[in-house]
Amino acid sequence: MESVQYQIGPCVLDCSIMTLSCDDKTVKLSAKVFELLKLFIDSPDHIVSRQTAIDVIWDGNQGVGEKGFTNSVWLIRKSFKDLNIEDELLLTLPKLGYQLVLPIETITAQTSNPNQANQIQPANTYSRWMVKVFSLMFILLLSYSGYHFFKTNFQTEPATSNLSTIKNKVTNFEGVEEHIAVSNSGELLALQWRSGDLLGKIYLKDLRNNDSPLKLISFGEYEEASPAWSATDEKLAYIRLSSAGACEVRVRNLLQNTDELVTEGCFYLPYKRVLTWSNSDDDTLIFAKQLSDRVALFSYSIGTQKMAQLTEPGKNEIDFSPHELANNQGVAFIREKSSSLQMSLLIQNAAGQLTDVIANKVAIVDFDYSTKDNLFFVNHIDAATLAISKVDLKGQIISTVSHEGLPSSVSFSNATNTLYISEHISKEYIAQINYDDQKVVRTISSSSRDLYARYSKTTDDILFLSNRSQLWSIWKNNQISSKNLTRNMGNAGVAATSPTSQMFAVTINSDDKQTLFLGNTESELFESVDIGDLAAENISWSKDGQAIYFKGTENEQSAIYRYSLNHQLQPIKFGRGNYAVEGETANILYMSRFNLNGIWRFDASTNESIQITDRLAKYDFGSFYYENGFVYFIERTNQEDKIQRINADLETETIMSFPANTIRKFFGLSSANEQSLLLTLKVANEADITSYQLNN
Repeated sequence: MESVQYQIGPCVLDCSIMTLSCDDKTVKLSAKVFELLKLFIDSPDHIVSRQTAIDVIWDGNQGVGEKGFTNSVWLIRKSFKDLNIEDELLLTLPKLGYQLVLPIETITAQTSNPNQANQIQPANTYSRWMVKVFSLMFILLLSYSGYHFFKTNFQTEPATSNLSTIKNKVTNFEGVEEHIAVSNSGELLALQWRSGDLLGKIYLKDLRNNDSPLKLISFGEYEEASPAWSATDEKLAYIRLSSAGACEVRVRNLLQNTDELVTEGCFYLPYKRVLTWSNSDDDTLIFAKQLSDRVALFSYSIGTQKMAQLTEPGKNEIDFSPHELANNQGVAFIREKSSSLQMSLLIQNAAGQLTDVIANKVAIVDFDYSTKDNLFFVNHIDAATLAISKVDLKGQIISTVSHEGLPSSVSFSNATNTLYISEHISKEYIAQINYDDQKVVRTISSSSRDLYARYSKTTDDILFLSNRSQLWSIWKNNQISSKNLTRNMGNAGVAATSPTSQMFAVTINSDDKQTLFLGNTESELFESVDIGDLAAENISWSKDGQAIYFKGTENEQSAIYRYSLNHQLQPIKFGRGNYAVEGETANILYMSRFNLNGIWRFDASTNESIQITDRLAKYDFGSFYYENGFVYFIERTNQEDKIQRINADLETETIMSFPANTIRKFFGLSSANEQSLLLTLKVANEADITSYQLNN
């Protein structure tokens, strides 16, 4: 006789006797707990809402079901914990319910032996499985271009050796610990901590005492980030965003307990390091400063109050993460080319000459510089996977640091030979939500990252970006299953779907070459588009389906272009355009601008524009659309992410709202079938700091 068993992560569920087993331990489940666990297994994407469980398991008895559901969820978690499974089991999905995230496989087993479930052992431990899953996950690199999805390699062959390390957990608080900076003495760690709707603030952690709490060093209702230590560790520089949105460089004197404004006009986006001190004194700061159409590095002397521009980025380029090198070798920094969606790690010497350390690659999240060893620790993408590499000044990879999770900011202590890493646990899913009743009518979720959905009105399919196959690819979901449309073509950007046909447009990056393609969701055939030397990004379609709009850049000059399917290419005369969607007629475009908050209405027949709102954040530049007389967009406050719509009279109405930081930035909102919209929602955004003691 046969019965169904399920492999759930490293454990086995035997349905015939309602037991859950792992290794040599077994837990007997009650009937309701078993039914709920089985409901998770049988449900699409293993997602179960509270109401569904009450209707199915408790026969719609709301009073009993509410309490029973809460208790059963707790008992499921406890059962796995009793089997020594400590990691995340059930994820809370806003407006959806819970998702069982462990891998599930059906097992056919003979039931003659009631203890047979105990004899089935998983091939790998749960911790190894989690490492495998996280190694496939890719951190969304926050930048003006919104995303950088390309398969790349360094100029040199990567080393095969891994650094020998001793790993320790430094923080384990709820929320996100980011922007880490270890003091020169190696005794203190400065960081930004945020949780829920709280603003990010600067805290200190005493590394000499593992149990020491975080110490808040500044007060007030401001967002603060990017701390940097002076050479003597007596001062801490950081940036503050004022209530009016101005970026301030400030210095906190830790001995005198004073705080002063140094200068204004700095540049800041979440997760970017933008400030450092000189290695030689407590007087000179180097920071990223916002110019009209680019971001450059400047030095500032506190004593003389004089400022000087250090770097000369091109149009739409961003210089950030500065580090002064030892022995007057110059300054190292990351240059992001928004136009071509590439990054470089550069060294600029005292004469202003540039040297490529890592040139034109997909993503360099962060790096730190060791003054003792005269080399870099770089958090980057290597062969489509995240790597933290020890790199010399010529770009040669010396060794790599094994890590878990999704690493972000890094900081190295020369004093203790310890590398500190902010490691994220992040995941997104896609939800289609009705305007009227805010009911979730469709979800797309997996153990990988699924984001930036686009709806096909002719097929009811949803195209989305995912790293399920390691490369960032365009997938198609038809409500039954999902299929990779761009497999092995390279790393894809965000797709745009035609409103009148099965066509879609997407940029693919392969072997350092970017190509614009038109694809067909049914035939799965692709045709490259000849746009000369332009690098295309931020694509949308005309309402008649006969043209696409995109931001194109050539020789540091960028503009919004209209490419018709009859092969005509036309620039749109709108300064600093970043993303455009067609409005009431073919002559009306709604646009966002590079590095500016807001949406503009542009009339191509008169070349006149007017700003209709300033409430779209600059990092949400692709999160708006026009539909039936309204412009829909995301507005973010410290408490909420709100979906707003604005009419022709510039009257704004809130359609729905979510807790702050629930919706993914950049392209998190798009239209669906005129009764609903598509959102990329974050399941969790947690980050803890881990130290890696390096053994030479």
